[in-house]
Amino acid sequence: MDSGFFSSFDCSQRMGAVFVTTYLAQIAIVASLSASVRRPNRYGPVVETIDRPPFLTRRRVIVWAIWASIFAVVAATCGLLRTTTAVLLDSTSIVETSCTGPLSVEYRLDRAKLKVAFGHDPTWLTKRPLESAYLEVTQVDKPRPIFIRLLGRPGSKELLELAPEAMAQYSRYRSYLGVR
Repeated sequence: MDSGFFSSFDCSQRMGAVFVTTYLAQIAIVASLSASVRRPNRYGPVVETIDRPPFLTRRRVIVWAIWASIFAVVAATCGLLRTTTAVLLDSTSIVETSCTGPLSVEYRLDRAKLKVAFGHDPTWLTKRPLESAYLEVTQVDKPRPIFIRLLGRPGSKELLELAPEAMAQYSRYRSYLGVR
């Protein structure tokens, strides 16, 4: 029914990809900030110093080590977060398979106890409002909901059987936007 980000990777590969991506993004952010500090006047010349100290001083090594450790902690935290692999529907339950770090996790909701609601992000936040539509599936005695992204599709037979009222709301939302 639904697949998540990096769902084609296994859990350890996904964790590594998220770690590396997060680490490189942090380096790019700090590099752009340090470049803007070296050029305080955006359209003026680069600030130059006459007596520049050597690149590898003790203070610089300590600062770079602290930054690298902060980057590693943030990237490791992002790599250990839960990422959804797939949301599946069987005759008795809705199953969400996901990865929490390198571990594979399965989360089940009983179809007899479900409450399904249609939701969407406000249209002023996105250029493609149909891609931000989702179904929120909850069960009273479970700690968290499962989200099924609708991705602009008019509705599958399984979703219509699972949540006819929520899918009717989705259909009205599509017609409001002028999409058939």
